[in-house]
Amino acid sequence: MLRLRRVLDAKGITMKGFAEALGIAEKTLYNKIIEESEFTYSEAQRTKAILPEYDIDYLLSSDPGRT
Repeated sequence: MLRLRRVLDAKGITMKGFAEALGIAEKTLYNKIIEESEFTYSEAQRTKAILPEYDIDYLLSSDPGRT
């Protein structure tokens, strides 16, 4: 699972709210979080704009401590 999920949880950002901010369906975001599909370049750019304090490579990498 992507580290992004842990960051969203820590910041109190819901999957629904984040999906809306990215302009995608909540199910689509879920598939990206579980690494069933990949983020597009524009989605990665929007993620960086929403969470500028985090490195995008960090956010979109697997969290080895969670499955």
